[in-house]
Formats: sequence, structure tokens, C-alpha cells
Amino acid sequence: MTPGAGSGGADRRIAVEAGPVDVLHRLALVVRPLDARSRAAAGPGLRVGCESEPVPGRRQRRPQDLLRPLEGHGAAGFVLRHTTAGGLPAAVTVRIDDPARRWIPRRFSVPLWTRAEVSGADERPPTAPHVRADARLLIPWLLPGPAYPVPQGTTGLRLRVVRPDAAATPVRWPRVDAFGPGGVPLGWAHGDEHGQVLLLIDGVGVLPYPPPSGFAVALRTHAPDPPAGATADLVAEPVVRSANPPRPQDLDNAVLRGTARPAGYRTAAADTVRALTVGQVVHAADLPHVPA
Repeated sequence: MTPGAGSGGADRRIAVEAGPVDVLHRLALVVRPLDARSRAAAGPGLRVGCESEPVPGRRQRRPQDLLRPLEGHGAAGFVLRHTTAGGLPAAVTVRIDDPARRWIPRRFSVPLWTRAEVSGADERPPTAPHVRADARLLIPWLLPGPAYPVPQGTTGLRLRVVRPDAAATPVRWPRVDAFGPGGVPLGWAHGDEHGQVLLLIDGVGVLPYPPPSGFAVALRTHAPDPPAGATADLVAEPVVRSANPPRPQDLDNAVLRGTARPAGYRTAAADTVRALTVGQVVHAADLPHVPA
């Protein structure tokens, strides 16, 4: 079936306290993106969907051409349903994109609870335990993009991650970690397809109060290897299916936060030092990525 398609009829009739009702669909997945800075719901204006297979013989110009939108329900998230129109695959590739470029896109490979598993509790006798709605929840964090509305007084850097070649070729979809004095982690960022990174800093590490007007940070880059081509897409990060009921690590972990290094990424051989100005987001020189 096409993810997000109409119900196509009743799934089955079940009995509830109010009497018999027709079930038109079953919840397969809810995607609820968060702003990694505020921890509030990201949006509005996000584009969230499941990717479909390319049509043979048809030219697909962009990854978004293969996207089948999920139903948007505001802060509640984006919904994928099991319906009678057909079966969903065992796993789907979810893409989260922001046409306004406030957040960096992300992709995930998400295993689903099957329709039989989510409907089994309604059988007489039950054939499966009730699958809680929060066990079907994906909560990815989105990192700031070039057009992110940066609050006044924020400390950070705008820069590009580039290859160490004569053309300073931008690195597609880089990631950057920042460390302050004493090696204290101060923040992390994701870059876009042009290598552009907006890195916003949390705190001043171990520096005494009041902090100086400026200080240095060590930046550590991670990038796809081998170097991604001009049209290479984001990696789809695999997500482990939640337990039922979900454990804390099912809903909040390094993959969802974007701090885990994706498969195929290599870390730079050495960190690069850049200067920060407290209370300002400044433009910094290109950051070369030389893998170890």
C-alpha cells in the first residue's frame, strides 16, 4: 500500500463499552520531531513522509520525489496507519525535511509493529498483548539549519565543512562536535548538503565566572566515507523497535539525538580550533575534514 493512504473500509468490528464499532485503521507509527535546542515540537512547515521505491524508467530528480507524506496532526506528530488497503512493509524509511531550512533533514530506517500485533489484543480470545501507542512513537531531534531563528545573545559559529582539496569541495551532511576548555562537550551540529553548519554552544565549559568575552573551542568533524558524490543522500539511521511498554532508551537515545556517528562516517584525524565570541554567532573560516 501507499503509506498514509485512505482506509479502504473497516478493519473489523470490535466490542467496546459503548457497543460494537468498526475499526477503520490501526496506528503503525507516530513521528514527533523535536527542536534539539528548545526540546519543543519542531515546526510548523516540516515535511515528513515515508520513502517509496523508484518507479522503473522514471527519472527521480530529488530524494523528496519519492516521499509519501504522513498525516500531520500538529504538535501530536505525523501519523502512519495500518489500513485494509494493504500491508505495510516490516520497516519503512522515514525522511524529515524542512523546506524553510530551519532544521537539517534526517532519515531513519524504522521497524514497525505489524497489523496482526497491534490488532491481536482485540481478538476473542486475544492473540497478542495490547501494544501501547508510545511503543509506536519515534522522537527524533532536529539540529539547527542555516535559517534557524537564533535567539539574541546566543554563542555560536557559522561555517562550512570542506574537503582538503584545491577546490575546497563542500562535505555533504557533515557532523561537528565542539569541546571547550578542559575537553568539556559544549554542543554538536549537523550540516546540510552544502556543508553549511550552524553550531550553537551551550555554556563555557570549566571557565570561571564571569566568562571572558571570547574563548577557543576544539571542533571535531565526522563525514561520510568514501566522500559522498554530488547527489549522495543522507544516510538512513537504523532505529531499534521499541519495547512494549517502551523503556526510556527507546524514546531518547544517541541515534535520535543525533550524537551517534552514523555507519559509514569517519572522524577527522585531528580537531581544529576556532575562536568564539560570547553572545554572538560569528562566521568562521572553512573547516577542513581530513579523515583519520
